[in-house]
Amino acid sequence: MELLKIQELRDFSRDTRAGGETQGSPLTPSEAPIPPAFSDKIALGQKLTVCESQEPRCPDRESLKAQLKAANTTFNQFADRLRAQQSTKDPAQLQRDELTLAAQKVVLAQPKMVLIYPLVLEDKLWLVWGTQAGAKGVVFDSKEIPVSRKELSATVVRFRQLLERPGDVKELQQVSQKLYQWLIAPIRPQLDANGIQNLVFSLDRATRYIPLSALYDGQQYLVEKFAISTILTAGTTNTTDKLSANPTDNKVLGLGLSNAIPGFNPLPNVVDELNGIIRSQKPGSTGIFPGSQFLNQSFDRTAFNDLIDYRILHIATHGKFVPGQPEDSFLVLGNGDPLRIPEIKSMTDLNAIHLVVLSACETAKGGENKEGLEVSGISYYFITSGAKAVIASLWLVNDASTSLLMQRFYKNMVTGKLTKAEALRQAQRELLEDKLTAKDAPARSDILVTTEPGTRAAPARSPNFTHPYYWAPFILIGNSL
Repeated sequence: MELLKIQELRDFSRDTRAGGETQGSPLTPSEAPIPPAFSDKIALGQKLTVCESQEPRCPDRESLKAQLKAANTTFNQFADRLRAQQSTKDPAQLQRDELTLAAQKVVLAQPKMVLIYPLVLEDKLWLVWGTQAGAKGVVFDSKEIPVSRKELSATVVRFRQLLERPGDVKELQQVSQKLYQWLIAPIRPQLDANGIQNLVFSLDRATRYIPLSALYDGQQYLVEKFAISTILTAGTTNTTDKLSANPTDNKVLGLGLSNAIPGFNPLPNVVDELNGIIRSQKPGSTGIFPGSQFLNQSFDRTAFNDLIDYRILHIATHGKFVPGQPEDSFLVLGNGDPLRIPEIKSMTDLNAIHLVVLSACETAKGGENKEGLEVSGISYYFITSGAKAVIASLWLVNDASTSLLMQRFYKNMVTGKLTKAEALRQAQRELLEDKLTAKDAPARSDILVTTEPGTRAAPARSPNFTHPYYWAPFILIGNSL
């Protein structure tokens, strides 16, 4: 699955290179007789992890290691068969062992974490997941879900349509629960039984369009239970870099567009958003992190000249992630000019940036034959150019709720006690639980927003931001720490 995602990103970005093919590994005579004692692979991994943390090591260690080895060998054989169905043939791709090590680094980056791959085939969905097993190991498991690509895609499209029209949540929750039954329910008992708190997804095809935080289990949304993030591939994910626990070390470069420009509506809350996040040298500044901001006309190409001086790049502006040609995706500068992919690729000093936040952009809605690669598009170029993580939105967001959510996200991070995924989760829950409402947005605006080329619609005025439309669009891609 990692090989497939590497190939997809290469096809999308027109980045190709050469390598070698891999072959399966059969069971050895000593491995074959070992019975699969654990149907719950997460429990097997957790038990071995606890065992190896003890001094002296628990007496079951050798038996657990043997069962782990057998489980992984069986899984590798399954993975080889799955790859054969997709027939990806890039002769320079990484060896499977190297990809396993990359996934292992993601899994071991934080405790109580599961890495989940939904693989969408024409006639079925495969769920593949990995979790920690021992001090430095990982164990994988998989389940086949009987849903076709066509039915899954149609359900995702309907889910997105309902999400982007705030109103009665009854039908929205029904459709969301259907997706939950396919993507989460098959492994939820294992997650709960083993105290899993962090879910990292490497998404495929139509699943890329799903705001996973808004999946509904019949009682609550997924965000109410788990911290959630996504990765492009395990190999492109940095798992070592972290923001400093000292806020003064995490300078923010804030870039924003609040004025109306041709083709785009004003974003009046961007001013409060940047002022609430960034503590500048101006008298009376009360922002959360130190930094600098460039608004409207001052937000031009020169604003990116000194990225090396910052750890966080916050861009509050319009943007489009366009299916098809990646060069068509863009961010809007303060003077209305588009900042396109080739310019992002040529940026220097992005290695200094830990987090890029795109707080007013959108991706496409998807469709039956859409692969969703544009969701990863701009994020891919920031990450492969050195940034460790990106926060982006899946649809046109409400200006007021976004400003509140972003300010709360930064307030959560400034404590130095939360991961980015948990800081985002808590901010989303504050809107969901009605702790941040319309009265908290000083420049509340229910302005017309463009929903399709040539059409416009006004979001319904609401006294609160509890509907998933307001809190669910933002996804964290890359390093979730």
